[in-house]
Amino acid sequence: MKRFLLIISLSVVAAVVQAQQIKMPKLGKELTSREIVEYLASDALQGRLGGTKGDTLASDFIYAQMKKLGLNPVKQEFTVKRGNVVTFNVYGKVEGSTGKYIVIGAHYDHLGLGGKEIGSRRPDTVAVHNGADDNASGVAGVLHLAKHYAKEKNLEHGFIFVAFGAEERGIVGSKHFAENMDPKSVVAMVNFDMIGNLRNNAITLGGTGTAKEMDDIIYWAEKENWNALKITRSAQGHGPSDHTSFYAKNIPVFYITTGATEDYHTPDDDSYKIRFGGIDSVANFVKCLVNQIQKYPQGLTFTETGSPEASPMRGGFKVSLGLMPDVTGQVENGLRADMVVKGKPAHKAGMKNGDVIVQVNDIKIKDIEVYMKALGTLEKGDLVKVKVLRGAEEIVLNVQL
Repeated sequence: MKRFLLIISLSVVAAVVQAQQIKMPKLGKELTSREIVEYLASDALQGRLGGTKGDTLASDFIYAQMKKLGLNPVKQEFTVKRGNVVTFNVYGKVEGSTGKYIVIGAHYDHLGLGGKEIGSRRPDTVAVHNGADDNASGVAGVLHLAKHYAKEKNLEHGFIFVAFGAEERGIVGSKHFAENMDPKSVVAMVNFDMIGNLRNNAITLGGTGTAKEMDDIIYWAEKENWNALKITRSAQGHGPSDHTSFYAKNIPVFYITTGATEDYHTPDDDSYKIRFGGIDSVANFVKCLVNQIQKYPQGLTFTETGSPEASPMRGGFKVSLGLMPDVTGQVENGLRADMVVKGKPAHKAGMKNGDVIVQVNDIKIKDIEVYMKALGTLEKGDLVKVKVLRGAEEIVLNVQL
């Protein structure tokens, strides 16, 4: 009966939402952050779950705005393996003299109508998860900068403005994008993820340890921005968002956020709670950042940061193998090591990028969830037997923690 009622509820909500209509706002230079967020986070777009009608409407809107700005946009189709869902990345370019680019991106998808398997913090509530802060606000930040640089001349580095699909399904869109570009052509990547709740002019700036030039870039950007924002730095280049896909390609990254609120991943993340002026303030600071990057025509010097497993994304384990796991579930019955951090236990034991972990001690690794549970059983000082597949070859590595 409970399952029957849930199906009925889903059907009713879907029918009500589909019956609603919303007019796409007028496109072009005058399009405001408020209009962008209110459109993307409207009930009519049904929470923009990857592969749904609302997701397609969102990508069409972003494409149309980029086209209006003269960015010659592209809709890059890809498939999410889990569920066989088809969705898109949308991107447009502005050229510079070096032939290299600064990528400025944000994901546009969200959680649809919620549910237990989607990531809602209210898994028993069937309702539109509008995703105004997460991450219509980030898309507004990207388009704010796209409007500014669309007709800019005499740039050293060009720009790629991109809206990623399927971030909520495991940063699948940004991973697809990063794997289908030349990493040597990208100077740096800026990721907006939840910039809709600027409070006390405070933001978090991640990735500050991913290039040797970061301190100078940030110092002069703050000066250019009249020190208008209070910045909390985080050195790590990895985390639960799209910049991780670029950091894995040895690209310096900036992760920009105003932080999560109590509305995160609930139906309460709606447009009327967004601080629209704050979105523009954050985007204007990023404009100062990328202006400073323009002063390095040879690009930036990439540096690695700490172990990904020690980040909040991994839950703060007592120990770490020292690798960036594939969070997208693209490998069945195993977990691929996308990046093995030099000098960390897995690297010292001989693990290589692309190895597929199939067993940790006696625990057979099916996916990232089992892998995380296996990490929770380990202690500092343990000698761990890790079985990996390298192509068709099965290898047992002795990892000293």
